[in-house]
Amino acid sequence: MSHFHSTVSRRDFMKGLGIAGVGLGSAALASPVFHDLDELAISTSNSTKTYKEWWVKERDLGDPTTEIDWKIYNSYDPKAHPMPLMSGAGANGAMSPANAAARTKRQVDGILNKWPGGTLRDLALDGATGGNYPSIPFDGGNATTPSQRGSGVPAWDGTPEDNLVTLRAAAHFYGSPKAGAMQVTEQTKKFFNNTVTWTNVEKAEQDASGMRIPNKCQWIFAWFTKQNHAMNKLAMRNDPNDPWKNTVFRQGKAGENMAYSHAPQIQNQVMKFIKGLGYQAIKPTASSNVQFGVWSGLVEQGRTAHSCSPEYGLMIRYIDYVVTDLPLTPTKPIDSGVRSFCSECMTCAKVCPSNSLSLEKDTSWDSVDTGNNPGIKTWHMKWKSCAEIGGPFDCVNCQTNCPFDHDNDKASIHNLVRTVQGATPIFNSFFANFERNFDYNGQLSPEVHTDWWYRDLDTWEHDTLLGFGTKGW
Repeated sequence: MSHFHSTVSRRDFMKGLGIAGVGLGSAALASPVFHDLDELAISTSNSTKTYKEWWVKERDLGDPTTEIDWKIYNSYDPKAHPMPLMSGAGANGAMSPANAAARTKRQVDGILNKWPGGTLRDLALDGATGGNYPSIPFDGGNATTPSQRGSGVPAWDGTPEDNLVTLRAAAHFYGSPKAGAMQVTEQTKKFFNNTVTWTNVEKAEQDASGMRIPNKCQWIFAWFTKQNHAMNKLAMRNDPNDPWKNTVFRQGKAGENMAYSHAPQIQNQVMKFIKGLGYQAIKPTASSNVQFGVWSGLVEQGRTAHSCSPEYGLMIRYIDYVVTDLPLTPTKPIDSGVRSFCSECMTCAKVCPSNSLSLEKDTSWDSVDTGNNPGIKTWHMKWKSCAEIGGPFDCVNCQTNCPFDHDNDKASIHNLVRTVQGATPIFNSFFANFERNFDYNGQLSPEVHTDWWYRDLDTWEHDTLLGFGTKGW
């Protein structure tokens, strides 16, 4: 790609694909000129945009691709909209007695039969990643503030634009690939649980009745933690001949747990950094997190109801956020074609073993589960049926089968697909079928699972090697 040099317009690119005659008017509007295909795939970025790719379009502030009816949508009330009970007496979720017993049997079978992906060393690999989730104080805990550095030292004084650049730079160094910002309004306050209020307190307070946030904390900084795509593929267990079809190999689940270990570390460092600048950093309670990524332009909400990134698909562990009094320039919601692609693709819904995802082409205002918070037009998920089969602890089918998951630099065709679907939805159905026909996310062979342990550590590029300074996958 990097050695192909010619002047290529978007119209010429579409002609080169042999699709100039089909809807070219809509596909080739506002044609920029690119001097080579590298420029086409990745255009220039600046400090105020979240995404640099030209096909990721910014929308107006407060206007994401997921519609919200603010007359209906309210702060989430766990009592009014309960999620499945995961553990304990009467549990119907992943940790219910039936699911726990099946999991134990599956793991013992794997150990005794030495099933690649489910051997004792595979389970130990995953087990070591769990439990490394420190509890971060809601207000960020201890940090060295400007006044503690010396008498008369003031707080950091930057413009909202520069403050955003500053926080993004810090979060990226701590380990997050994307970050954005949003303003606290009467609408966005509803993104938090109903136990969170804004009052005239000077410092954030928390007790049994809830959390009180200072009125002066008017900005939200949001970012996400990336999940390892190469490891997630090792979790897939969808071969019809597998005795435990549609469960997971814990070897691959180690990638997810590693992301859960990384996320609190990033959160802790971001919060301490903001406090070190002389401002408050608060983590109010929110039972869901997708809304912060959608509103700040990091992701769109896809068919799974999860965060879907135009770069990383569903390989995002979760959107993290803090409320602060450090002024920030809000970043705009995006339309990268993800949501329109989901309407045609339906891959995640078709591979869902519990039929918990919608197969309807269009989104809906109608809730389908008690856990759904009304007032959102989306594809609503049936959390109860997902949990009853052990999801998400024992199932990764929807997440791993998303066409947007593919690592960019190893599959250039997927970058071109992203470009085309971002510019026009005409070929979404074709690309979705293309994806399924190639079966990119089938269960990997026992040899692949075993070979992971003997991979060339000098050339295998998917490990997180702290301190090496490489980005991406």
